[in-house]
This record gives sequence, C-alpha cells and structure tokens, in this order.
Amino acid sequence: MSLLHHIGPDQYLALETAEQVTREQVAEAWERAYAELEQRLRSLGAAARLYIVFGLQGAGKSTWIAHHGARYGDRAVFFDGPLPSRRHRQRALQIAAQVGCAATAVWIDTPLGLARERNAGRRGLARIRDEAIQHVFDHLEAPSLDEGFSSVMLVRPDPGLGEPGPDGGAPLAVGA
Repeated sequence: MSLLHHIGPDQYLALETAEQVTREQVAEAWERAYAELEQRLRSLGAAARLYIVFGLQGAGKSTWIAHHGARYGDRAVFFDGPLPSRRHRQRALQIAAQVGCAATAVWIDTPLGLARERNAGRRGLARIRDEAIQHVFDHLEAPSLDEGFSSVMLVRPDPGLGEPGPDGGAPLAVGA
C-alpha cells in the first residue's frame, strides 16, 4: 500500500528523534494531516473510501494499516490518530461528507496494559506519557453509525501475537 494513502499527524513530527515538540507543532501537524486528508479525498472523489483508524497510543493502528491496508484497494485512505470520541472524529467525517465518499470506523480496541507495554518500547518522544494514554482511554467512545460512518469495524489484538488480529477486524453492529 502506498504511504500516500496513510495520513496522520505523526507523519509531520519526528517523534523518534526530536528532543522537544511544542503544542504549536502538534497543532500544526494535525492541521497538515487534515489538509492532506482533504486533498487526497478530493483527488480520488466520491469513489474514495475513508478509514478512520483510531484507538489508544500504542494500540497498533499503524501496524494494522501496514498489514491490512492493501486489501482495501487503491481508493482507500487511512486517517490514523487516537481520535477517542465522536468530537475528535467529526472533522474527518465532515471532510468525507463534503467529498461524498463513505467512511468506515476502524476501532483498534487494545487493552490499556498492552498499549502501555508497547509504548514503553518506543524511542524518544514517540514514547507517550502514561497520563496521556490514560486520558485517551478515559475518553474512548465506541464509534457509531449515527456519527456518519457507513460501517464500523472492531479490531482486537490477537492474544498470542500481541498485535491486531489476523483477520483484519470484524464488522461491528453499533448505532443505527
């Protein structure tokens, strides 16, 4: 899968090598990610399909995209970030609606302990403070169709592998 179809704010932050990242830099990274998302979806048009891939930091979002993204075709666009609540997912959904393309929620539902364990193995500023992971965990809301998603997938880690399951996720009937 082309990395051009995997979009997220971390792409604009050199977290593994940076010594410091300011709030302003993080805000700018999000703005750049949303601008890239809009540009990519507009270039693909209504035939595009947006996958909003979210969950805790260390949940395995990027890993899931790397392992499973290619099966969704060249019109698939993956937007990757914690995005714990409908408020956080709203902007990406609005962009998809403006373009007229469908959006699927991909909730990487990883236990807090496993996400913390994975995070502990990260380097530099890519290692997120435990308080930040806990904050996202405390604000996690299950996605629903009434947010504007056309479908919702739930991905849970494979207990034997410690990573998102081999099936790539199962449809989840939530909301109406």
